[in-house]
This record gives sequence, structure tokens and C-alpha cells, in this order.
Amino acid sequence: MTSSDFAAATLPWVDRDSFADDLGARRASGAVGEEDAATLESWRETGYHLPRGAVDHQLIDRLLSEYEEAWRTRPACDVLVEDAGIQPFAEVRPRDELTHHHYRVMDFQDVSEAARQIMLHPAVVLFLRLVFDETPVAMQSLLFEYGSEQNAHQDFPYVQAQTLAHLVGCWVACEDVHPDSGPLFYYPGSHKIAKFDWGDGSLRWDGKSHDRVAEFETYVAGACEAAGLKRRLMLAGKGDVIFWHAALVHGGSPAADRGRTRKSLVSHYSTVSGYPRDRRSPDRVPPRIEKNGGVLYLRQGPPGPLARLRSLLGRVRRKIFPAG
Repeated sequence: MTSSDFAAATLPWVDRDSFADDLGARRASGAVGEEDAATLESWRETGYHLPRGAVDHQLIDRLLSEYEEAWRTRPACDVLVEDAGIQPFAEVRPRDELTHHHYRVMDFQDVSEAARQIMLHPAVVLFLRLVFDETPVAMQSLLFEYGSEQNAHQDFPYVQAQTLAHLVGCWVACEDVHPDSGPLFYYPGSHKIAKFDWGDGSLRWDGKSHDRVAEFETYVAGACEAAGLKRRLMLAGKGDVIFWHAALVHGGSPAADRGRTRKSLVSHYSTVSGYPRDRRSPDRVPPRIEKNGGVLYLRQGPPGPLARLRSLLGRVRRKIFPAG
């Protein structure tokens, strides 16, 4: 299989064959210290980085407060609901009327200051700049209330930057994770397995071939087993962060207690060069926030009249037809 998506010239410097020489030069010049050098070497080998307690609890509490308020006010952002797809927040049924817990708020940073602060947190941006060696940009986010219970997968076929290799996932624990809540799992070193061919040598899912998704998930799980890689659970404490490589195999384990929450904020990052436009408005220069050396793209301006009307009608409909 051949693909230009992970060609050597497109890789972040940490993934290139020249990494050892480049790191040695940066150490010698003082551009990279010994602690950061060890972090980079571990990242290259394992495909993940786990700084404990990186995000303070007070900021997380603000995020969760804004999340609960959002279920009351239904701001102009979307919710991904299993079996229903992506829906405007105003049209999503109340949580107690959903038959499952597989829902997540998308791009909450568009309406939440706390989400923006976490996504551009100094500890987050510092690590991303270390890996990318250029300005990181927050592409999107998913705010989970419960565990995803998602099968083993890699992110890059789905979360696609213009430069596919310029991608890092970041998972922030918004509460202590109980073993029965369906913890995140991951396979250290799995970012090195051979990549799945989605057809004609492409490494990208086209968004349509749903039958290929199951093949992809079977492939990555089998490749990890064949390589002798061991699955680890992320039994995180509130404020812990895990970064994962674009190709690290991970997922959500089944929840033994489906009543237990596993609140978390997942964000994906690229670079300004690898993701110059927001996916929602690819033909326009996106509104942006710059903070702590990172960039975050926002929805194109405030919600328009149609979005505001839809939100209002959704609230009225839920009051008149609470079971509808």
C-alpha cells in the first residue's frame, strides 16, 4: 500500500527517521532540556503521554457547571447521539428520555469559556508545541458524560487534518474514573502497526463506507494482538490528562455499571500548517482565539437567526410535548 498521507516529509519531527540526530542537536543547543527529551523519547516509543493532575479541579468544575447549564438553555452547538446522528442541541431529547448513555456534546468550546481554557491550557499547549515543533491548533472537541464503550480504533482515518499525520488526541478526566464506568483503554506502541487500507491505498475513511468500519476495528485489534501489545486501562484521577498519537489504538471498555458517569473532555489538535481552515467553514478564514502559544478555531461568528429560532422552537416543543 502506498499513501502520501504519512509520507516522511509530512510527519511531525518526532516521527521522522532523523529524530535521534535532531533531538541530539536540540539538546546540545539547549533548545530541549533533559526532561523534555525523555518525554519525547517515550512518546516516540509508546505513542502516549500521561501528565497527572495537569488541569486544576476548579476549572473542571466550571466546565461541568456550564455543561449542566447547557442542557437547560440548549446553546447553539451540536450533540452526537447514537442511532440519531448529529443533532442541534435544541432538538436533542432530555437525558432521562434517551435509552442509552452514548451521547456527547460536540465543540462545546464554541459556547463554553471553561472548555476554551482547558483546550488551550498551558500544560496542553506546551506538550503539543514540543511534539509538533510549530503552533498547535484545536480542531474540535467531544464532551462525554459517560464512557464511550467504543471499539478499538485509531483517530486519523476519522479526524482528518489537511496533513493527516498532524494529529494528536487529548483526553482530560473531569472526575475520578471508577473501574466499573467503562475506562478508556489503549495499546502502548500500537501507533507503529501497519495502517489499514480503506480502499485504493487510502488511509482516510470516506464517511460513507460504513461496512469498512467493522473491518478496520477488527484489523487494528488483531494487529495489536499479533504484535504482542498489552491493553492498558486509564484509571485516571480528576485533572489527569492523556495525549495519544494519531495512530495509537484506543477505545472505551464496556461499563460494568451503566449508571456510573465517566465525565471527560476529548480534544483533537493539528497544526496551523496542517489544518489551516475549520472543517465547518473550509472556504473561509476562521475566527480564532490565541492563548498560551496555541490556536483555537471557533464557529463562524455568532449563531444566525435560523439557529436562534431553532433553539427557541426546540425549547417550546419540549415544554408542550415533554415525551416527544
